[in-house]
Amino acid sequence: MASAENTTRQLTSILERLTKVETALETERPHLATKADLERHTRLLVMWMIATQIAASGFLYTVLR
Repeated sequence: MASAENTTRQLTSILERLTKVETALETERPHLATKADLERHTRLLVMWMIATQIAASGFLYTVLR
């Protein structure tokens, strides 16, 4: 009987911890980036880098001329 009670306590403990993990995950989920968010930010970063290179090239051309 002690073994059955111990198993029941362990199962209850596991279920409580699982509930805590699920709750934490559900509260964090709205703050996580989606695939579309990552694609958008990647595109913006590439455009920013290209624009920076164009501006630097223009500045260098103006200074050396």
